[in-house]
Amino acid sequence: MIDYSLGPRLSKPNDKESEKKVYPYPQARKVLTLQELSRHIASHGSPYTRDVIVGVATALVDCIQEQLLEGNKVQVGELGNFYLTFTSEGVEDANSFNPQDHIQAVNVRWECGMGFTDLKGQAEFHYVASRKQQAQARKLEKEAVNEAIGAPSGGNTSGGTSDDTPSGGNNGGQADPGDVTP
Repeated sequence: MIDYSLGPRLSKPNDKESEKKVYPYPQARKVLTLQELSRHIASHGSPYTRDVIVGVATALVDCIQEQLLEGNKVQVGELGNFYLTFTSEGVEDANSFNPQDHIQAVNVRWECGMGFTDLKGQAEFHYVASRKQQAQARKLEKEAVNEAIGAPSGGNTSGGTSDDTPSGGNNGGQADPGDVTP
């Protein structure tokens, strides 16, 4: 099931004068580590142990990176294709172009394969409050609890628990990559 929130966004993102409309934003429940994903793969009756799956996945990442840096596009079956694009500055003429000066970044892009083309047909959707609304609700709840026991309600209301992160787990103070709500 895919959690989503609703939020305002310009109907034409590049046109600041366009009207705002309400759009859905997916809300990731958590970020799976390679260890967790390999455990999940092994649980599907794989003949390979978790450590073998981690090893193969790590080698796959290393080899995709190596092949991209060799100038190749890499097709990984139904997963899709990995390829490079550049972020760069334009120049007045071809003779003045220097890749070290004008290419600002090398970006890895993913083009989904057949296994990812119709996820909507398989998806179930579940509405949840936005990350901002969830944080406000937690703050109000903690203030109410403090009021009920006569404790001061000012200051740090996070309580320092790991469930205060946007994804519901301890993310080391990092932003939740699944949180795309503005």
